[in-house]
Amino acid sequence: MSELTFSVITAIFTVGGLTGSLVANLVMDKWGRKGATIISALLTAVGAGLMGIGTSVGVFGLGRFIIGLGSGVGICVSPVFLSEIAPSSISGTVGVLTQFGIVLGIMTTQAMGLRFATPTQWRVVFFFSFLLSAGHILLSYIAAESPVWLGNRGRQDDRKHVCNKLWVPGASDTADSDSDPLLDNLEARRENSQVMTITVPKLLVAREMRRPLAIICLAMAAQQLSGINAVLYYSNAILSKALPELGPYVSLGITIVNVIMTFPPIVLIERVGRQRLLAISSFGSLLSLFAVAFGLNSGWVILPSVAILTFVIFMSGGEAGKEGRVFYVFGTILFVLMFVLLRMYNAYKTATGAGSVARRSVTPSRLSHMDNPPSTNIHTIVKAQIVFLLSTLTEDNFERNQIEIRSLSEQHGIDTYLHFIRRLIVHSQNRLTSAAPPTSFDPSASLTFRLLVQETQRLARDPFLADRFREGIDKGEGDIFRQFDLGRFADRINLRPLERLVLASSIISSPTRRELANQATSMIHNEFENALIALGHNPSFDHADLSPNQITKLLTSLLCDVHADSTVLEPSQVKGLITAVQTKYGKDTVAPVIHRILLNLSLSPNTSLVDLLLQLGPDITSDADVVRSLLGRYGITDANPPRDHALLETMTALSRQAAEGKPLCDVGALVRAFSSFNVNLNWPSVIKSFDKPDRLGVDTATLKLLIAVLLNSPREVKPHAVAGFWEVWSNPLYQLRLLDALLSLPADTFNFVQLPGQRIVTVDDVAIASPTIKSLAANVQGHTWNSLELFEVLVRLADSDSIEIRACVRDMLDKAIKISAELVHMGLLQVPEESWNEIRLEYSRKLLAMFLAGHPNHQLVFMRIWQIEPTYLTSAFRDFYEENPLNITRILDVAQDLKILEALLDVRPFVFALDVAALASRREYLNLDKWLADNVANHGGEFLHSVILFLESKMESEKASRISDPAVESRTMSLSPNTITIMLRVLRNNSSSMDEGDIEFSREIRDVCLQVHPRLMSLLPGNDVEPGFTVVSYSAEIEAEVDAIYKQMYDENITINEVIAMLQRHKDSANSRDHEIFSCMLHFLFDEYKFFQSYYPARELAMTGYLFGSLIQNQLLENIPFGIAIRYILDALNCPPETNLFKFGLQALGQFESRLPEWQPICAALVNIPQLADVRPDLIANIHQAVTNPSNPDPRGDGFVTRGYSSDLVVFSAIQPDIFDGDVEIPSEEQSDRILFIVNNLAPSNFDAKVTEMRDQFDDVHARWFANYLVDQRVSIEPNNHGLYLRFLDALDRPKLLAWILQETVVKAAAMLNSERVLQSGSERNTLKNVGSWLGTITLARDRPILHKNLSFKDLLTEGYESGRLVVAIPFVCKTLEPCVKSKVFKPPNPWLMAVISLLAELYHFAELKLNLKFEIEVLCKALDIDLDTVEVTTILRHRPLADSGLPLPEYVLDINTIPMGGDQTVPGEAQLLPLGPASASDSHRAVGAHIEAILSALQLHVLVNPQLAPLNVNHAFKRAIQMAVDRAVREIILPVVERSVTIAGISTRELVAKDFVTEANEDKLRHAGHLMAKKLAGSLALVTCKEPLKSNLATHLRQFLTDHGFAELVPEQVVQMIVADNLPIACSAIEKAAMERAISDIDEGFAASYDARRRHRELRNGQPFWDPSAPTSNFGANLPDPLRIRSSGLQSLQAGVYEDFASDIKRRIASRPSSTMSFTTPALYPSSPPNDLPGFHSHGEAMERFSALTRDLEAILLQLPLQSHESDSSPNHDIRMIVGQILVLANEAGERQRTPLMMSQKIVQLLYKTPSQLGRDVYVALLGRLCRQFEDVEREAITWLLYAEDE
Repeated sequence: MSELTFSVITAIFTVGGLTGSLVANLVMDKWGRKGATIISALLTAVGAGLMGIGTSVGVFGLGRFIIGLGSGVGICVSPVFLSEIAPSSISGTVGVLTQFGIVLGIMTTQAMGLRFATPTQWRVVFFFSFLLSAGHILLSYIAAESPVWLGNRGRQDDRKHVCNKLWVPGASDTADSDSDPLLDNLEARRENSQVMTITVPKLLVAREMRRPLAIICLAMAAQQLSGINAVLYYSNAILSKALPELGPYVSLGITIVNVIMTFPPIVLIERVGRQRLLAISSFGSLLSLFAVAFGLNSGWVILPSVAILTFVIFMSGGEAGKEGRVFYVFGTILFVLMFVLLRMYNAYKTATGAGSVARRSVTPSRLSHMDNPPSTNIHTIVKAQIVFLLSTLTEDNFERNQIEIRSLSEQHGIDTYLHFIRRLIVHSQNRLTSAAPPTSFDPSASLTFRLLVQETQRLARDPFLADRFREGIDKGEGDIFRQFDLGRFADRINLRPLERLVLASSIISSPTRRELANQATSMIHNEFENALIALGHNPSFDHADLSPNQITKLLTSLLCDVHADSTVLEPSQVKGLITAVQTKYGKDTVAPVIHRILLNLSLSPNTSLVDLLLQLGPDITSDADVVRSLLGRYGITDANPPRDHALLETMTALSRQAAEGKPLCDVGALVRAFSSFNVNLNWPSVIKSFDKPDRLGVDTATLKLLIAVLLNSPREVKPHAVAGFWEVWSNPLYQLRLLDALLSLPADTFNFVQLPGQRIVTVDDVAIASPTIKSLAANVQGHTWNSLELFEVLVRLADSDSIEIRACVRDMLDKAIKISAELVHMGLLQVPEESWNEIRLEYSRKLLAMFLAGHPNHQLVFMRIWQIEPTYLTSAFRDFYEENPLNITRILDVAQDLKILEALLDVRPFVFALDVAALASRREYLNLDKWLADNVANHGGEFLHSVILFLESKMESEKASRISDPAVESRTMSLSPNTITIMLRVLRNNSSSMDEGDIEFSREIRDVCLQVHPRLMSLLPGNDVEPGFTVVSYSAEIEAEVDAIYKQMYDENITINEVIAMLQRHKDSANSRDHEIFSCMLHFLFDEYKFFQSYYPARELAMTGYLFGSLIQNQLLENIPFGIAIRYILDALNCPPETNLFKFGLQALGQFESRLPEWQPICAALVNIPQLADVRPDLIANIHQAVTNPSNPDPRGDGFVTRGYSSDLVVFSAIQPDIFDGDVEIPSEEQSDRILFIVNNLAPSNFDAKVTEMRDQFDDVHARWFANYLVDQRVSIEPNNHGLYLRFLDALDRPKLLAWILQETVVKAAAMLNSERVLQSGSERNTLKNVGSWLGTITLARDRPILHKNLSFKDLLTEGYESGRLVVAIPFVCKTLEPCVKSKVFKPPNPWLMAVISLLAELYHFAELKLNLKFEIEVLCKALDIDLDTVEVTTILRHRPLADSGLPLPEYVLDINTIPMGGDQTVPGEAQLLPLGPASASDSHRAVGAHIEAILSALQLHVLVNPQLAPLNVNHAFKRAIQMAVDRAVREIILPVVERSVTIAGISTRELVAKDFVTEANEDKLRHAGHLMAKKLAGSLALVTCKEPLKSNLATHLRQFLTDHGFAELVPEQVVQMIVADNLPIACSAIEKAAMERAISDIDEGFAASYDARRRHRELRNGQPFWDPSAPTSNFGANLPDPLRIRSSGLQSLQAGVYEDFASDIKRRIASRPSSTMSFTTPALYPSSPPNDLPGFHSHGEAMERFSALTRDLEAILLQLPLQSHESDSSPNHDIRMIVGQILVLANEAGERQRTPLMMSQKIVQLLYKTPSQLGRDVYVALLGRLCRQFEDVEREAITWLLYAEDE
């Protein structure tokens, strides 16, 4: 603001004060004295707040005016209020307090201004005023009101109460007297208690008030005219011009004097009186002012000085009469006094000739008279004056004399001051040397000593002044100085540690007496630590601190000014001192000081640069300029720059120190300091200096040193320091380890990309590429591995002879691949080394395969490779293709991305280029016709031959994928038909360029192409278009019509013969549309061929095969299509017999086998098919006859009866067809064709016509032939037409034919029952059921018996049970008996029928049949309306003689594999009865161990008999039978179970415990852990293994022994199961206990050597680390996390706790890997479902994903097993058992206990019908059965699935 504005705002305060004063009386009278003070404080607070927050001149002026109002009210009310509440004896004294408060406030404000008078902090002063006013308001509420005002208001009670509170009881009577402040009589009272109120107008007109008013006004006017306001308001402005640096301090001094001078009136007012004091002071002041004026004008110096002093005295005394208002004037007087003294001094200096005194200072930082000593005369006078002042010291003049002495000594040179300080020491000698207490000395000596203390402290707090102390002591004369004791002096003076350090540093900084220097050195050492602490404080001294200049002086004294070859401070002290100074004052502030000091630093002898750097530490040396200063200390400067040898010496020394683990300096700053010199240093040699042969491991300190060198060495200098890494090292292993450590650091710590060097890839390298590739390059270019030199080193060292070096290279490359595989690949390729070593080649190939397989960053890699080495990429593509031709799609994708398709098509061999071209043509990247033509023109026959080979490989691959079972993915990319036509056309058009062999070869390949893609040939009748050059297609209408025809055929709405007849008509038709339908139907049929092998339904497959063969039989195919059809059949017959294709080929062959003699080549091909000879030996025999005797076209004899089902083994003797001699009469071919045509076209719609035709054509002589055909090829595969055929036979009415029909049916049934094929094939078993149903329909349903000699049903079932062929026997019997429902004779309750049903019931209840067999029996009973539960069950099988039993009774087995497993481990494919009946006498107990025998003996005592079985529970014989059964059941399995469990547990325990306890020397701990683990594992394994077989055996033996003891009729099956349930846990516990006891002895035996080794170690090397010599040495443990790591001190407590957990009795859970002894099962030890939140339970998705993986593995294993390999699952360790067990565990551990097992079972049912092998079906049935038993929902749903299934 302007000066005018500032003046207005300043003056407006007085306006507010005047206004407040005018209304103060009204305020006091209305609101009382107390209220008036509150109003005054409130106005002050508001005004201060407005000024504190105001941002404009108006707000600022308003606030100052309001403050003036409050001040005017307050200055009026305060004296009145104080005088009214004060006792009369001190009322005058109390009045001074108002003035005291005013001057104290002014002083406080001035003091705050020194700190806050800044542009940003000045508002703090107003906020402080606001807080004081607020405090005043709050405290006013607890103050008392004026008793005078209360009396004036008539409130006498309140008045008395306040008087008693303020003064003493009764004092209220004296309060009526108000003393007049202007009168002496303080005891005068007013006449009336009611004081008259005087207002301002009254005051002006009242006569009696005129005189006092005039006196007051005159005094106040004089006060204002004295200039006090100018001084107070504008002192800073005035003094800043005269004294720029001391102005604010002088202003503050004025206020301080104001405060001090407030106190004298307190005494004078009460003693002298106000009037007298005022009069005396006024007269004296006038005389004094006159004397001042006269002296100034006349030049008398002494007179004005004396007059000013008298003026002050008189004014102080007189103004006391106005209660201290004299101090308003004293500020001005003080200013005038300073002016007068200045004039006097100038006059004096002029008279004496001395220099100017305007520049006085107490410190050497400013010019002083210490440097300009006065003349000798003046010097002598001054010294005498100092002595005089010291000798006249008193308490009253101490401070005045001290100031005068100090002033004199400062003004008159250093000698004067030294004289002064020496006089102080001499005068205080007794006090310094004597130990007497201070009270024993005279006061004068005490004052002198006090002055010495203060002066010494002043010197000790300023390093510049401290030199005076040194000079005074060192050059002093006398014994006291020569024998001066510095330590005792400091103690007597009571110097603080920092003060002692300052004094001592001044002594040692200059040459002085040795004794004194030694004392100073000792003091420094003793006080350094405490002094350092004090130096860190802020401030370091009381209300004072060391300035930066003073710190510089102190550091110089301690570090530089001492002798250059000696030091006072230890290195750690030097470091601590510099650190403390930097910490307190800031590094930037003291940096120049440190630089200057370090250049002249005093050092101990032999201190090297590295020693000094290490001593100073990293914090001090973090500044390169500081380090440069240190280098200068050793002579390294710009004029003498460093050399390479100096750099190497320094860095080598630092490296050695780092290797020793010592803390280093800031190496980065050191490197920058060396680099700052204008000289080129060899920085790579610094890195190379680490190449030492003795270096092995990389320590952190060395690594940090390297990083500092690499990152701070100059980048512009060539070569850079990092080049030292790329050189050849003598210790390459250490070189690799250093590089590995640097590469492992985070990118923000170190990155090779930060350093100069060649990059493997940058964004600029791919500037022309796509944005995606640019983005990939940007992502990797900042990786630390993006250094080509780095890979050059790795490739060079990969060729080393050292295995360790090569292993290190591999390890580094492996790490790099995880970080950035693309950089590794590109880096290995860009290394200029021409020779490729093993590691480079290996990793390049591995990475290439990775990127070719589809790495996310493959585009960048291939783009860069194409830029670097195009031939490498094309060769890589070729190799990738040769590895798997299906990779061609990936190759083409990459080529298209890189736009290199044209170059890729030039790669050889041609086969690769052809595959690329074919795929590119399909994707429309290439014109294949033109490309082929160009290559034919360029390469001729060679290229055409490659085309032929290419087509051959493609077609063979597709053929192989079609005929494989299960389907195998093609190993090559399929060609589209259009592509094939293009290539075939090229071959044909350029046949002239091929030799004869290739021409014939091309024709063969064309036929193969037609076979794979039949749409390449036209099948139109009479069409002579050459096949292979066009792709045949049909309209949607034609295809829809053909599709409808086939749908009708497969739905059996039309017969196959009708379809054949339709095809014949269309072929012979002249209508082109008929020809199209004919051709389309054949193409549809040919197209279906590729689907036959995989999941083609059996019925549809048989129908399709029949149709296919009929086409050949009826000559509907000609020429090339005929040859293609024959190829289809021959290829199918070459497949394994169990495959769909073989079945198709066999079915098709059966339709035209009568015409085989016509085609000798086909016969020759059929004879060479081995599996056909196994399946149809009759056909092969006929073919041989036809080949050898072509004249006999039909040499089949009776070979048709058992076609396909011949067997040398007769299993079922219960079925015996009648034997007939003689040959079969076969009709002529023409007649047989007519008969077969009639039968093939037989339908309900043409039934009568066909019967008539048949009667005309049929002759009884051919009855056997026709019966064979009808049963073998019609009835057996067409169950839906049984009724039609039976009606047809009845209509023919040929008894002989019916007899042969029955005969052929029995023959067919016997052949199939004894055939292995039927046992293995579900479709064949379906055929057998059809035969059985037909047999029952033509016999039992018509009340015709089946003769016992031909078929004994009960014997058939018994033989099936004994031979394990119930899977064929039960369905056949059930289907044969099912038609009995239509019979009147054989329907229930026919005894014969019920006897067979009873036997079936026995099988149902006791044979543990599979569900499908039980289902057959249930369906039969339901059809016959028989309740299966009410059927009396036979005992034929249970009471059969053991010698005749198909299974021997189990003995005490020693092999776990022979344990009965509830029926799942018997003859493959079928469940059997467990052996029933008593054991033979030859069965003796096996030898068991003594401990097992003891357990078995005790077991009988614990057998339970449920009380619910009363009265049997108390029957001794009944209980004995149960005990024997339990004993027998346990004995049968205990040995193998225990042996197996203990063996597995022992192996696991020995392996794990030996590993964990390898360093544990205490064998007791080893034994304890081994026992705990082995017992737990063995017991659990035994429990899991034994439960299911024990349950089954226990039930069997219970039935046996209860029967033997006569309880069979009394104990139903439910009771047996109850007894089993009660005693099963007891029996299992016995086996578990035996296993646990046996495990302990087994473990002790296995660890015997380990126990001995530990005992020997304890005896021989006790206390040394132990390592079990029997344990293998491995580094694997070092890579384990800390909790698992093996310690040399032995086992950790955490690891030992694992073994202790084995002892806890926790609930057993199902193991994650089932026992290998279980047959497709894992027993549910705890049936209740565990809660879903238990660990280890899988979500539904996880469980199903795992289940899918397990089933795929299971299918793969099943496919690898031989067809008859039923024994492959008998091994307990077989993979099948493992996988099945895992599936069961997975079902048990599923989180969703309903959904997951149900979904698993559904998948299993699907696999059951899809699997081609009998073993697979058995596995899935067993698995499904176990799931059904464990989950009720699965059992319920599985029955439904099987009920509606097409197979069993």
